Amino acid sequence: MSRPESKQESQSLPCKPGDVNGFDELVRQHQGWVRGYFRARINDWTAADDLAQEAFITAFQKLNSYKGEASFESWLRGIALNHFRNYIRKHREQYIGGSEELQVLIDGSTTEGKPSDILEALKECLSKTEGPARELLTERYITGKTVKEIAAEQNLGYSAVTMKLHRMRLLLADCVNDTVGEWQT
Repeated sequence: MSRPESKQESQSLPCKPGDVNGFDELVRQHQGWVRGYFRARINDWTAADDLAQEAFITAFQKLNSYKGEASFESWLRGIALNHFRNYIRKHREQYIGGSEELQVLIDGSTTEGKPSDILEALKECLSKTEGPARELLTERYITGKTVKEIAAEQNLGYSAVTMKLHRMRLLLADCVNDTVGEWQT
């Protein structure tokens, strides 16, 4: 007795690889949610639309690898996710200056040695930070705002914000080193 084909196993496309007209119909059917997927994740709608177009180009180029094991929408969503990850990786802000050890801690990692001591020292140093400096650190490293967003909100230049963050990281690094040094003596 043969088992009935599941819905997932019997997925087929209304076009064959290389069929531009057939693929055009797929684009019409799916472009709304693909563009929405990117626009919901990227503030720059032009970049989001470009990514949607790139996702469809990739899907067209790889159409022969679609096996129908999942819905076309799921397969296309995977392509969109990969394009989004690549976009984020390419546009991730690079940190300027500061202590590498402190940056690793701020990013949520640990350093060699006694990470608990360093993390406790960082917490202590951060607790001493108040006012605009504390607010800037919170906006950048806790809220996750970009330097560009912070600069726009505070009517400052991009360079001014990066320099403030750089100076604060240096001060925190010095404080952490001093605090850990005091604990070890």
